[in-house]
Amino acid sequence: MKKSAITLTAMAALLSATYVQAFGELNSWSTGWGQGVTEYVAVNSNGDELYIACDPYSPVSMSLTVGERSYGANSGGGFSLLIDGQEIQHPYETDSRVGSDTFYYAWEALRKAQTIIAVTADGTRVELPINGSAKALDSTESPAFPCTTGFDL
Repeated sequence: MKKSAITLTAMAALLSATYVQAFGELNSWSTGWGQGVTEYVAVNSNGDELYIACDPYSPVSMSLTVGERSYGANSGGGFSLLIDGQEIQHPYETDSRVGSDTFYYAWEALRKAQTIIAVTADGTRVELPINGSAKALDSTESPAFPCTTGFDL
């Protein structure tokens, strides 16, 4: 019985590790596509991640996961991004013209960033990678850019 419990625990840990590595490389930006959604993720060495999902028929979705806590529009708290020292508040709130413009500005800044730090509503600061951002994130001017804001719909 004890051996079964250890085996189950090891399998659960392996599956968890596989899930984390299934999408996104540590210390880098990655992109993927599934079920009509283009996904982007920046994962730091601790496994914290900034996740962006773009569907041409729905508003862009952006979330930050720090440890086991999620931040963003559909979670318990918000976050801002410090990109090269400039604060961009709530880049995931895109239902207004200002919010839409803020998202597009943040996207372009992420592509060119030298430093990215997410700051949560409860004051946690998380450094995110810049490696691969220009390659993973298409320019907002590109025909390949798949994101739509709430204001644009």
